[in-house]
Amino acid sequence: METKDIVILVVVVIALGVSYYRKYKKKNEGLTGGSLHQNTTRNSLKDQADDYEPYSGRKS
Repeated sequence: METKDIVILVVVVIALGVSYYRKYKKKNEGLTGGSLHQNTTRNSLKDQADDYEPYSGRKS
């Protein structure tokens, strides 16, 4: 095989990989109802109430 043939083969393999990845991503997006990053802040610690009062004078 010549260098030109190898380059063409690599480009074809990359193109097929990208195509299959896009199909896979689209298929899984339909199953979950949205993107994978949709629920990242749902269980965040900043959304939970905390009982800390920095100037209350209490000692824990």
